Amino acid sequence: YSWGLLVLVLSLQGIQGQDTEAPPAEPGQAPGSPPGEEDGDWGMESLRGGFEAVNTYFDSMLELMGGRDGVCQYRCRYGKAPLPRPDFQMPEPDGCSSYFLGIPVPEGMDGIPAMTKCCNQLDLCYDTCGSNKYRCDSKFRWCLHSICSDLKKSLGLMSKVEACEAVADTMFNTVWTLGCRPYMNSQRAACICEGEDKDEL
Repeated sequence: YSWGLLVLVLSLQGIQGQDTEAPPAEPGQAPGSPPGEEDGDWGMESLRGGFEAVNTYFDSMLELMGGRDGVCQYRCRYGKAPLPRPDFQMPEPDGCSSYFLGIPVPEGMDGIPAMTKCCNQLDLCYDTCGSNKYRCDSKFRWCLHSICSDLKKSLGLMSKVEACEAVADTMFNTVWTLGCRPYMNSQRAACICEGEDKDEL
C-alpha cells in the first residue's frame, strides 16, 4: 500500500505541476479559480487520468510481484467471469525461452523435445481464457518431472536424474514466481470482459 500511496502522491503532484503559472484572473473572478466550466472539466479529466495511470501502474507492480494478495488470477472489473474473445487466434507456442524473462536459459534445455513440449503445453494453458495459473503451473511441473522419471527408467543413472530434477525445479520455480505477468497478458488477449470495453470509450 505504501508504494501505491507514493505513486498516487507523485502523480497528483505531476498533475498540479502542469499549471505552474496560473493565467491572470478575469475581472470579477477570484485568483486561482477556474475561468469557466470547461477548465473545471479539464481538471477533473486530468485527475481521473492520474488515478487511472496510478491504478494501471499499481496493477503492473502487482503482476510483477505475483498478483494481488499473492494470487495471480485474471478477473473482470465488475465481478463477472471473463468470456473467451470471439476473434482470438491461439498464438503458436514458442518453447521454454519466453518464460525466463531475460534470465539465461540453461544450454540445450529448450532443445530437449520433451521439455519444449511441456513449455508449449504451458503456453496453451495460459492462452486459454479462464484457465487457472496455478493449475497450469502444476501440470507444467508434473510434465517436467515425468521427463526425469522416464530418464531414470531408461538410463538408470542417478546423477543424470538429479541434474534433470534440478533443472525441472528451476524451470517450475521461475514460472511459478515470475510467470504472473505472462499469464495475465495471455488472459487479456484471450478473454473479454462484458461492459468494460464500452466503459473505456
